[in-house]
Amino acid sequence: VRFVSSTWVFGKLMCHVSRFVQYCSVHVSVLTLAAIALDRHQVIMHPLKPRMSMVKGGICIIIIWVMASCFSLPHAVYQTLTIFYIG
Repeated sequence: VRFVSSTWVFGKLMCHVSRFVQYCSVHVSVLTLAAIALDRHQVIMHPLKPRMSMVKGGICIIIIWVMASCFSLPHAVYQTLTIFYIG
């Protein structure tokens, strides 16, 4: 919609929310890939150790989302909506 009408029509709150969601999704993806890499490393280096339990997996997921939210929060807080009058 922004590219068709050349303006931001969703208001100031949605400006902050959209920036937060964009950055949060990137951070969640990167942190999830890092967690998968660490898990694969553990499985290859220590094949006889027991695998991660469901509780530890859930805790890892919660930690990933909390970290991603903390990393993305400054982008949402300091995002500004500037109005330009053309013509």
